Amino acid sequence: MIVCPVCQLTNDDFAVKCVSCGSFVQDRVPNIDLFAGIWLIIESPTQAFKKIIIAEHKNFVLFLSLFLGIGSVFALMWVHASGNSFDNLFSLLLFGLFIGCVVGIPLFYLVSGLYHGLAKLAGGKASWKDTYGVIGWSLVPLMLSVVFVLPLELGTLGLLFFSKNPSAYEVKPVVTIVLAGLDGLMVIWSILLASVGISMAHRFHFAKGMIITLIVSSADSFLSYLIYSSFNI
Repeated sequence: MIVCPVCQLTNDDFAVKCVSCGSFVQDRVPNIDLFAGIWLIIESPTQAFKKIIIAEHKNFVLFLSLFLGIGSVFALMWVHASGNSFDNLFSLLLFGLFIGCVVGIPLFYLVSGLYHGLAKLAGGKASWKDTYGVIGWSLVPLMLSVVFVLPLELGTLGLLFFSKNPSAYEVKPVVTIVLAGLDGLMVIWSILLASVGISMAHRFHFAKGMIITLIVSSADSFLSYLIYSSFNI
């Protein structure tokens, strides 16, 4: 809690102005800087989410949501061994990026809405805007996976990574395990960040935030599967 320096009233940790006298109880955060925000998420998630919750504008959330779509599509292409359906790596890459960008924002809104609804049912106190902000910024690990890990997978394994008969594991087992493991770690990191962010925004225990996140993550996987399956790849 924050004590107002003027009237001494105790305010919420995320209050910028005192609810009684209107004095500033902490610095305003008009906007979030992309690179500074990414670094703060890596360095101190709790400080990052506090800044995101306080921020007047939840910048770059829609940009980050694109990586939810891209990451989900490429993950499903890997699970379904969709590389056998493409003639070359370039066409697979274009398909994944295009479909991922198309579904990313709608999928993010569905996921965020589910987060917000479940959090409210669990007694959460955050506004839609705060839920939207923390869930959007919890996608930073997925962005890092798409930007750094995916090019390594495509560069070292190519279509093989998304194929079977033979599979990438049969040809290059160590490389495949390492790269798939990195992807898995990024997903786990994103789930943990979402749990921290939703717990902070809605003012409840981390365990409750984790339960909500696991429910939403399962629903997200199912929705992504349905969307991807509709393309018959």
